[in-house]
Amino acid sequence: MDVDGIEYFEKPMNCPHHHKIYSSYPRSYRDLPLRLAEYGTCYRYEKSGQLFGLMRERSLQMNDAHIYCTKEQFKQEFLAVCNMYLQYFDIFGIEKYSMRLSLHDKDELGKKYVNEPELWIETEEWVREALVEGKLDFEEVPGEAAFYGPKIDVQVWSAIGKEFTLATNQVDFAVPSKFDLTYIDETGEEQTPLCIHRAPLGTHERFIGFLIEHFGGNFPLWLAPVQVAVLPLSDKFIDYANKVVNVLKDSGIRVKLNDRADKIGSKIRQAELEKINVMLILGEKEEKDGTVSVRKRFEGDTGILNLEEVKEQLLDEINDRRLTHRKKTEAATE
Repeated sequence: MDVDGIEYFEKPMNCPHHHKIYSSYPRSYRDLPLRLAEYGTCYRYEKSGQLFGLMRERSLQMNDAHIYCTKEQFKQEFLAVCNMYLQYFDIFGIEKYSMRLSLHDKDELGKKYVNEPELWIETEEWVREALVEGKLDFEEVPGEAAFYGPKIDVQVWSAIGKEFTLATNQVDFAVPSKFDLTYIDETGEEQTPLCIHRAPLGTHERFIGFLIEHFGGNFPLWLAPVQVAVLPLSDKFIDYANKVVNVLKDSGIRVKLNDRADKIGSKIRQAELEKINVMLILGEKEEKDGTVSVRKRFEGDTGILNLEEVKEQLLDEINDRRLTHRKKTEAATE
């Protein structure tokens, strides 16, 4: 791309840059495993008919990392990545997914895949053994490997049933040698490391799009863009409302003040339309006592509490990353 006479290149992937960092100075076996991570911007010219909202874009933020390791370290590193994925899925309440072991097709060696049949068989068996040892359920799919090695694809489904790859964990036995990546082993001999490509949540855009559908916009408190709405009964209580807002903001809680001259019923409806989980209603009694009246989506009014007590309850739920709100949402909409 030419900009003012200067030629620029848009990178489609982060891999080569990490490989260059690895090769920037001599490596020893003591340096391994070496893990390089980046939230990098990539560009891919997807055809217009393949573009699909946040799920498939031309500009994307890739949560990417590369792990350089020895053959002896491979299983532990590969399995650690898979277990990290499962931990993320547990945090976000993702229960419907499948792990797919993508293998090569021997008829495509030298065409679609690197022509190293023995390495293919060996690395595929390593991945298979790691998954079995980790007691992870998976299915094998021939002909879906990356050109440089076998991989694990984690498949999920959108709200309309469209299947997407949410995360990948890939073995690369070919590219390290092409980039002249080496390390010195215990005997002083030069060796080529294995490389694990891992993207635990895929692209930022795709994962956010998936989460919006996954929760139907009803995010748990810790994930909600706005966690609390402060609703004064009238303009007389704006000063106290600002005090409440500042106390919550100072604690890192994402809070919004509705200071419009609307009736409280209208303010509550607006907060519920915006899918804000917690509403704090303030009137004369609350201002006098230093309290707030708490209202929650799908639960209604839950009582009048001291402001500090409410703050601590909110922080506990946020810090614990609870998904209880999602369960209440599902129960209320059944």
